[in-house]
Amino acid sequence: MLVLGYKASTEQFDPTQLLDWVVEAECRGFDSVSASDHFHPWRNDDVHCFSVWPWLGAVGARTRRIHFGTGVTCPTLRYNPAVIAEHAATLGAMFPGRFWLGLGTGEALNEKATTGCWPGYTERHERLAEAMQIIRRLWDGEHLTYRGRYFQTRDAHLYTRPSTAVPLIVGAAGPRSTRLAGQYGDGWVVPASRGPVDYYRDVLIPALQQGARNAHRDPHLLTKAVELYVIDTDNPAEALADARFWASTLLDDRDKYGVYDPRDLQKYASRLDDKTVTNRCLISADPTDHVAFAERFIQLGFTHLFFHAPGPHQGRFLEFYGKEVLPRVRQAHGAAGSQPAAA
Repeated sequence: MLVLGYKASTEQFDPTQLLDWVVEAECRGFDSVSASDHFHPWRNDDVHCFSVWPWLGAVGARTRRIHFGTGVTCPTLRYNPAVIAEHAATLGAMFPGRFWLGLGTGEALNEKATTGCWPGYTERHERLAEAMQIIRRLWDGEHLTYRGRYFQTRDAHLYTRPSTAVPLIVGAAGPRSTRLAGQYGDGWVVPASRGPVDYYRDVLIPALQQGARNAHRDPHLLTKAVELYVIDTDNPAEALADARFWASTLLDDRDKYGVYDPRDLQKYASRLDDKTVTNRCLISADPTDHVAFAERFIQLGFTHLFFHAPGPHQGRFLEFYGKEVLPRVRQAHGAAGSQPAAA
């Protein structure tokens, strides 16, 4: 089943305003919402950043049907994986079948800023693999004594667990982490631009399949999710300003993942040229273009699409997608979604 979701940026809006946008997203017919889990934002000016976990409880309480989860949480440095297992189990118990847990290897702006530690990728990869094993086994009800290279538990046990299993989704943009998603996750989520789809088709999706097969799992059963950057305007100046809001996510891995100070990230991102920044997003006021953009990834086999509209125009974006884009995608692809609530 095709799921059409909204990306909620906890780094851009204060928690009350963003919660209101999520409620509106549900009213506009979105099926799901993915919320970032950051300690620091991607830039320094005109931003917010708040703890996603208490906020997610408010999302569940304020909405009726929309699914929600983290996009994504790093459970290995500033968080202990057993604590994340408990957080997720609590939300899964309170809102059965509606919460999923997204996990990833993290960024220095969250992990180094809070712990002073930022190991190399190999260690972060290994830490995530251990963390996912601990989380799974605690969800399964074990009294878990775990002795790993990075984590240990002693008869740890979750006394509140959900009646419906919480899906575990792994965020990955490179082949090694994508293989890990296939090995341990119930699915995979990746950010995408409007550029060529060859990398997803020829590198990442085969890596996901390989990871699943190596673990004797059926790759066809895994969720494949993608975050699409979209801006609903034909005004070039407005589009550029919106796209530049998260330009630091376009930096190379050394700058993007290794820098922990948002002031530095914003400085580095300011050096990117306008074309590089706007090429990340689909920019158009024509709903046909937005539908076609979504279809490129549906045709690759992605089952969950999360639309991320950078910049301040969230109300306009939600109305545009709710009226003009989501219904057309559902009509073309048979997606089982909700109709927008009456105004």
